[in-house]
Amino acid sequence: MPSRDSHTTVGTDRRSILKLGGTLGTLGITGLAGCMGGGEEGDGGDGGSDGGDTIQSDDSGDGTEETPDSLPRGGTFVVGAQQGVQTMSPFRGFLADYLLGEAMYDRLTRVNQSFEVEPNLAKDWEANDDYTVWTFNLREDAAFNNMDGQTMTAADVKASYDFLKSDSFSGSASSLSGVESLSAVDETTVEVELTEPDLNFTKRIAETGGAFFIVPKDVLDDDPAKLEDTDYGTGPLQLESWNQKNDITFSANDDYHIEGVDGEPLPYFDELKWNILSDNIQRANSLSDGSIDAVSRTSPNVAGRVSDNATLVKQTSGLQYPIVLNTTVEPLDNPKVRKAIKYALDREQILKAVSPEGVLGHHSGVTPVHTYYNDDLAVGDTFGTTANVEKAKELLSEAGYGDGLEMKTFHYDDGVPSKEVIAQLFQQQMKQVGIEFEINRLTEETWLSDYWNTDGVWYITNYSTRVLGSTVPQLALRSEGPWNEANWSNDAFDEAFAKATSATSEEEKAEAMKEMQRINHEEGAWVGTFHPKIYGGYKDYVQNYDLYPTYIKDFLSECAVDK
Repeated sequence: MPSRDSHTTVGTDRRSILKLGGTLGTLGITGLAGCMGGGEEGDGGDGGSDGGDTIQSDDSGDGTEETPDSLPRGGTFVVGAQQGVQTMSPFRGFLADYLLGEAMYDRLTRVNQSFEVEPNLAKDWEANDDYTVWTFNLREDAAFNNMDGQTMTAADVKASYDFLKSDSFSGSASSLSGVESLSAVDETTVEVELTEPDLNFTKRIAETGGAFFIVPKDVLDDDPAKLEDTDYGTGPLQLESWNQKNDITFSANDDYHIEGVDGEPLPYFDELKWNILSDNIQRANSLSDGSIDAVSRTSPNVAGRVSDNATLVKQTSGLQYPIVLNTTVEPLDNPKVRKAIKYALDREQILKAVSPEGVLGHHSGVTPVHTYYNDDLAVGDTFGTTANVEKAKELLSEAGYGDGLEMKTFHYDDGVPSKEVIAQLFQQQMKQVGIEFEINRLTEETWLSDYWNTDGVWYITNYSTRVLGSTVPQLALRSEGPWNEANWSNDAFDEAFAKATSATSEEEKAEAMKEMQRINHEEGAWVGTFHPKIYGGYKDYVQNYDLYPTYIKDFLSECAVDK
């Protein structure tokens, strides 16, 4: 895994996603949450109690507030960001690169804060009866930047797809997994054939961190490296200047193809300044004194510094930090031992210690913010949310470990400070039932390169919020999942997964997803801990700010400033 100062590929390459999920939460504030997307919990930071002029909590479940009937136009919108970007290419980079990539480039579809699919470069679409062939009708008015007014056509969509499927792209474009072919029917029509039914394909290609942006065919044919420092997107913002260490400036795309509430093209502001302020306290102070207009991913520890006509908001995220019971580590291949660990776990203690504003979910891999989350399965079903020491010891005795159990070293990385607290509490809680082990701190890079998804080791992992609630089960939980870190296999789970992925109705898919969650919760090697809340902040003259439950979706253009 490259270091934070080097390039890595976009897409759903597992290590890219882990890097993204870990590092964003470490320093608290990275970009803008409401108008762009939510973030990880704010760990670390110092100074001030939970406070600020106003704190709003959005726990409605859909992460949205009603858009105003009218919004002001013009002005400069200044965002305080934790870091710069490594590249302007939508196919490469990590962290803020994703955020700004979505400001400059478009996909065929997009999702709103409720995870509902909306048109983007495709104005409409239809599927055949079994959802294996999707036909997209393209807009004719989406022009590329720096291409002399050239508009996007089906040939550009085809070229972008071919590039992501070629050896030239070193990432894993899993938003395109299962695609048998993509063809340009004519200049404004694209047909996609899938290897199996997919009800959610239009949502999947809008996936968080997904690589299926549309770029000009001429650029890809000439030299894809041009994307590294030049904006060729069709997005709402155009790159004006890029000072990698200090700031990035964008101007509004006056001819953007998506309209605001007033019927005029987004964005509402004339200019965006992405000011890079590496210190957490500095960003909070800058928001208070008006040097910047908005931040996101702010730690509650610095919330008290945010004052003077500023508002803080918080919302439950879909981030998760599960403990992976790798079944190649003895005796984690024994179901009774795995269940004993779940009974011995005190998740309420973990939540209180790490993120009292967070929430608990199932041991299932699907988070409470997602569509298809099994609300019928109680959070404390079977194992409870606090420790049941007697039940845990009983199961260990039945498994042949009545006198206790010494296990291999348990690992965690420094990418997210919460992991250290979880590891320490986990060690203490397991000791209460006779399960003892040492814990070992790794650098994030070492964990990713030498420990992640490796036989014979067990650890805490982390997953970012995905647009699709089925992404983690698909990649990390099923037997053939490429991220099956636990090496766990369950025929009933795989059967339910197959039903979910082949479903041709929402009802059928929802029922199969519920069954998958129940099985993994009760039998799986995935131990859920908690889901943190995200914090953001904005000045009172910023309008239409709305936290998003995932943190690399771009809603910059939907904010407005009136100052």
